[in-house]
Amino acid sequence: MKINKQLLALVIVAGTISFTGCRREGCDDPKAKNYDPKAKKSDGSCIYDTAYQVPATYDFANVSYTGQTERLNMLDELVTEMKKSNTQGTALSAQKLKEMYSNEGGHFSFTSANQLKNKTFADDIAVFENYMDKLAAASTSTTPGSNGVAGVVASTIDGSKKYLFDENGIEYLQLIEKGLMGAITYYQATSVYLSEDKIGAAVDNTSVEQDKGTKMEHHWDEAFGYFGVPKDFPANKSGIRYYGKYCDARNTLMNSNKTLMDGFIKGRAAISNKDMVTKDQMIKVIHEEWERVVAATAISYLNKAKSDFGDDALRNHDLSEALAFIKALKYNSAKKITNPQIDNAANALGSNFYEITQAAIESARDQLSTIYILDSIKTSL
Repeated sequence: MKINKQLLALVIVAGTISFTGCRREGCDDPKAKNYDPKAKKSDGSCIYDTAYQVPATYDFANVSYTGQTERLNMLDELVTEMKKSNTQGTALSAQKLKEMYSNEGGHFSFTSANQLKNKTFADDIAVFENYMDKLAAASTSTTPGSNGVAGVVASTIDGSKKYLFDENGIEYLQLIEKGLMGAITYYQATSVYLSEDKIGAAVDNTSVEQDKGTKMEHHWDEAFGYFGVPKDFPANKSGIRYYGKYCDARNTLMNSNKTLMDGFIKGRAAISNKDMVTKDQMIKVIHEEWERVVAATAISYLNKAKSDFGDDALRNHDLSEALAFIKALKYNSAKKITNPQIDNAANALGSNFYEITQAAIESARDQLSTIYILDSIKTSL
C-alpha cells in the first residue's frame, strides 16, 4: 500500500510538470527585448526598448476623439443659448436647456448620438438641471438687477458688458458653463479615461482597431480630446477652447501649456511602445498640472473680482466664474485638495455677491494659493 501511494505521488508530480511545460510562462510579446518564443503565457517579465521616438505634436496613427469634440460643440451651442438671457426681457426655456443637455428635441445645428448629460459626474446632474431652472426663472425679470432683485446688470465701466444675475448676484450661466467644463471634460479626462479601468494593466493594448488604435490608446486619446486644443498646441493656438483656453491664459506664470501637452504626447507614445512606466508617470503629471490650472484660474477670477470690486456687474460675473472653478476642483479623483477644503474656499465667498467684502475674496484666494503653493504668484494670476 505504501508503494502504491509513492507511485501515485510521482504520477501527480509528473503530470504537473507536464502541464506546466505545455503552458510555459515568460515574456510572450515579440516586441519585447527578452521575448521568449517558447513562452505560452505572459508572466509580466517583458522588457521593452524605451528609446522610442516621441513626436513633437500629438501626431499618432489611429487617433480618434470625435465624441469629445462633439460634446464641446454641444457646450458651445448651449452657452450661446444661455447668453441670450443677458439681454433684458429675453426669457429662456428651462425645458429647452435641459433638452439640449440631454440632446433631445433636435436643438443643435448638427446631428449626434452623443450628449452632455450622460457624461456628467452623476451625483451632480440634478445640480445642473436645478441651475437651469434658476437661470430660466431669473431671465423672466424685466427690471434691472440689483441686490435682492433678479435681472440684467450693466457694467458701469463698460456698458456693453451685461450679465443676468439672480437676486443674490449669482450668474447661473457661469455656474452651468464652467461647472459642466469641470463635471464633464475635467472629470472625464482625469477621473475616467486616465483611470485604471480605462488604461490600466487589464486593458487591451495589443489589438488595433482601424482609426482608433488599441483600447488603451483610444481611451488616452479621448482624455486628450477633452483638453480642447489642436494636436500641435501650443505652437498652434487656433481654436483653443474651454480648458485649453484657460490653460493658455495662465501659461506665462505657470508654463502649463508645455507641461500638459508633453504629458499627453509622452503618455500616448509610451502606450504605443508598451512603456507602462512612462505612461503612469505622465498620468500623474496630467492629474497634477490640470488641477493647478483649475485652481490658478479660480484665483485669477478672484483677483479680477477685487479689481472690479466697485462694479456690480463685473464683480459678480468674476465671482460666479471663480465659484464655478473652485467647485470644479472636486472632479479630479487624484486631487491634491480635499473636499472640505473646497467647501471652505467656496463658503468664504458667502451667498450674496452684492454684499461680499474684499477680505472674503482674499480669504478664498489665499486658501487656494496656500494649498497649491502659489503664494509667490497669487496676486499676479
